[in-house]
Amino acid sequence: MNICIFSGSRSEYGLLKILIKLLSKDKYFKTDLIVSGSHLSKKYGFSIKEILQDKISIKKKIFLNLKSSSTWSVCNNFSILNFKANNFFKNNKYNCLILLGDRYETLSLAIAAYINRIPIVHIHGGEKTEDSLDDNYRHAISKFSNFHFVSHQSNKNRLIQLGEDPKSIKIVGGLGASSISKLKLLTKKELFTQLKINPTNKTIVINFYPEISNINKSIKTLKYIFKIINDIEKINCIFTVPSHDIGNDQFQKLILDFTKSNKNYFFFKNLGQLKFLSLLNASSLLIGNSSSGIFEMPSFGKYSINVGKRQKGRIFSKTVIQCDPKIDDLRKKINIYLNKKIIKKTNKNIYYKKYTYENIYKFLRNNKLNTDIKKFRDL
Repeated sequence: MNICIFSGSRSEYGLLKILIKLLSKDKYFKTDLIVSGSHLSKKYGFSIKEILQDKISIKKKIFLNLKSSSTWSVCNNFSILNFKANNFFKNNKYNCLILLGDRYETLSLAIAAYINRIPIVHIHGGEKTEDSLDDNYRHAISKFSNFHFVSHQSNKNRLIQLGEDPKSIKIVGGLGASSISKLKLLTKKELFTQLKINPTNKTIVINFYPEISNINKSIKTLKYIFKIINDIEKINCIFTVPSHDIGNDQFQKLILDFTKSNKNYFFFKNLGQLKFLSLLNASSLLIGNSSSGIFEMPSFGKYSINVGKRQKGRIFSKTVIQCDPKIDDLRKKINIYLNKKIIKKTNKNIYYKKYTYENIYKFLRNNKLNTDIKKFRDL
């Protein structure tokens, strides 16, 4: 069985890595990997290095120009990627293409595969995020897909609402939550030594990205976070670079300038999955509006403060605290949850299920996807 897998960003690869290795060990599968996007960009830390270190073979590299995050640049990259993927699929035949998530690069591959009659398996579809273009990218990818592995019952319900056949949807849990249980994380001492971070300070991780409806408002919120962090003594503050999305250039410059103001403030282009998850485990609090606060942080028994509307629509574990993008609410919740211990009974990641990757593998091993045109299923 010939399988193609696509990855266009560091976070996506971290979630797919275990599945790629499972498939690659089985001679029943011939597994090819296409990489593109931020993996091949110096600006985003050349995360292709992690793939090579994992000794995973790359079938095709598709380079994009990520110097700008303007709407024109993103749309132009979509077209280039679609054109090059179409040429690739012309000369390489597959029984299925595996896609994860909700990025514009992923949608571009989905359209190329759909027209070339390659069945698509979509992971983490059916989710809802209010203030991001990703929401409609994700739903569009689902409509091009033949089978779905979702993280929660609510997401299965949403796909059914979109006209998908319930028989084509399997609830397997979140890949991020499952991957944590399979990794041997670095100790705090090992990690902080490698990153040259003061181990005696409390550590806050900040993954805050632009909200598409009002980038200027997001910049204002980011500056509020800067101000609050500056008022906290003996703290490590660690920022990760936003993905290649509209408006992220302004964010990246602001974060770089801020982290230069204090020796205990850090900005990393790419930590890789192991270091990033080890960092979450070693930190005291996560602040932001990325999916890592929803899917991964609860597994470590730590609070995450979700700011604004970017993740609105997703189901939250009890350790995820919603916060308005106002300085008073931000300051209050950061000060409370930076020092608050989690009650054991609330320490549960609702996206964790046993055998997430194994169930995906078994399905692919025991089922063949057909190329019939899907029928829309009315409610």
